[in-house]
Amino acid sequence: MDLAEYTAKLRYTHLLAGIIHQEEEKIMQTWLKLIGSDKVPITGAPFYGNYKVEYVGFRKTRKPSIRLGDYLFLYAPGGTKRIFALAEAASDPQINAQYNPEEEGSCYWNVSVRYLINLPVNSGIHIDEIGTNQRNLLQSIQRQSHIKLSNEESELALHKLQSKVKEYKIVRH
Repeated sequence: MDLAEYTAKLRYTHLLAGIIHQEEEKIMQTWLKLIGSDKVPITGAPFYGNYKVEYVGFRKTRKPSIRLGDYLFLYAPGGTKRIFALAEAASDPQINAQYNPEEEGSCYWNVSVRYLINLPVNSGIHIDEIGTNQRNLLQSIQRQSHIKLSNEESELALHKLQSKVKEYKIVRH
């Protein structure tokens, strides 16, 4: 194992530990964040299923609860219903200077993100794969831009997404 692999493994170990213990330490939260919509899925133009934007947007004028250091599982609701990325909030919410209320999809708030995992949308995990007895995520996320995940949901999402990363790397080589 080279240094880069060791560093990546260590980062995931720390990430997993942080996600699992988020409730105990109250340091950060883990969220499921919608990217795109049923009307305008990110599998279409201009992203074609590869979302690499360095921020996530929030349309409502109310400031989102996501904070610097929180983790966001990015979810594509349009068609695929797949969780395809894990990102860390690299900033607190900032007002978007380019916000235009007349423009469809324009966001009032932006949060800068740093990707820890970012797969093509079609290589992600279906939202039903992280379902628990606590709630139906597909129903909970309807009409929301983001929801807080429980420890169990976060742990499932991380493990399943890591498995998809390994599968993706095997297929790509």
